[in-house]
Amino acid sequence: MPDLAGGVQHSATIIEIRPYRGGWQCFKGPGVQPYWTGENAKQSAIDSAKALAKFVHGEIRVLNADGSIKDVIRLDGSTRNYD
Repeated sequence: MPDLAGGVQHSATIIEIRPYRGGWQCFKGPGVQPYWTGENAKQSAIDSAKALAKFVHGEIRVLNADGSIKDVIRLDGSTRNYD
């Protein structure tokens, strides 16, 4: 019987948080792009991404308005700031 745990590779999931129409969008994939407005919109989008991320391997990328990466939140709990 093959060793399924030994050589199995899982693809990394990339979730993007980006400014969108005066709020923040959480781009999880084509057709799954909720967005929030208001004072806590950015944090709400990040929290939504983290909730999904409990079940996947990858990272959350927080983008600036120009599309450049501001922060990367790795799903292992570490954060990298690009500012």
